[in-house]
Amino acid sequence: MCSVRQIYQKYWIVPWLWWLGIVMPGVCFIVTSVGFLLAMHWPKNYQNVVNISLDTDVEYLTLSVHGVKDSPASWSDELQLKYSHLQQMPFSKLHSQHISFGWQPYSDNVLNCSVDGKKIGEQLGEKFAYLPKLQGVHLVGHSCGSFVILGICEALKVRNEALSIQTTYLDPVSVYSGIFWDYGIKYFGSCANFSDAYIDTQDTVPGSNQALKNAVTFDVTQIRVQNKLNHAPHAWPTQFYIHALREKQVPIYFNSVNKLSSEYPKNTLTIWPYAYKSK
Repeated sequence: MCSVRQIYQKYWIVPWLWWLGIVMPGVCFIVTSVGFLLAMHWPKNYQNVVNISLDTDVEYLTLSVHGVKDSPASWSDELQLKYSHLQQMPFSKLHSQHISFGWQPYSDNVLNCSVDGKKIGEQLGEKFAYLPKLQGVHLVGHSCGSFVILGICEALKVRNEALSIQTTYLDPVSVYSGIFWDYGIKYFGSCANFSDAYIDTQDTVPGSNQALKNAVTFDVTQIRVQNKLNHAPHAWPTQFYIHALREKQVPIYFNSVNKLSSEYPKNTLTIWPYAYKSK
C-alpha cells in the first residue's frame, strides 16, 4: 500500500491543483473582502453636507432624505413644503423648521451609501441634540436615505431620551455595508417612539418590499396599479406619501403616544386602507 508521501511524490500535481484551485482563490477573496470593508468604513470628513443651518429656537423639526443617485428636488423639497403648510396638527403651535436634506456626493455611490449615510446621520443627530428647545422630530427617508435617518435617530435617542421621535421609511434599502442584507429590516424604527413605512411590493430592491420589524408597514402597491400611475415601484412611495400627508391620512406621532401605539402595531404589513383621490 502506498503511503501519503509516495502518493504526493507520484502525483505531484495534486497539491498544486489544490493550492491554485481552492486555497489561493479563497485567500484572494478574503483579502479583497477585508480591503473592501476597510475602504468602506475608513473615516471621512462629512462637514460639507452636515454643516446645515439650524434655528436655535426650533421646537419641532422635520427632515426628509432622498435616496441613492437622487436629489432633494425629486420629492423631498415638495414634501417639506407640504409639511410647512399643514394646519391643525399636534405640532402646529410649535416653532418648526422643515429641512429637505441633500447628501451628494455620498448618496451617489450604491456600494457605500449605507455606511456613509448612517455616519452622516449620526453627525446630524449630534447637532440636533444641542438644540435647547427641541421637543420632537419627524424624520423621513427614501431608499438608501433611510440609513441617514436611522443614524440621526440613534444619536438623538442616546442624548435625549425624552425627545419625541418619529421615523418614516419609504421603500427603504435594507442592505448595510454590502454584506448585512437584513440590517434595515431588523433595525429601521428600533430607536424611534413610533415608526411607519410605505412600500411597493413589486419593487425588487432588497428590503424595499417587505415589512419592517420595528414599524407598521403599509403596502401601497395596488393604489399605483389600480390607478395606472406612471411611477416606478421604487419611487412610488415618495409620491404617495406627499399626497397622503397633504390629505392628513398618515399617522403623526407627536403627542399621540397611546393612540398610535395601539392602532398601529409593529411588525405588521397592512394594505393602505384609504381611497386615493387625485389632485
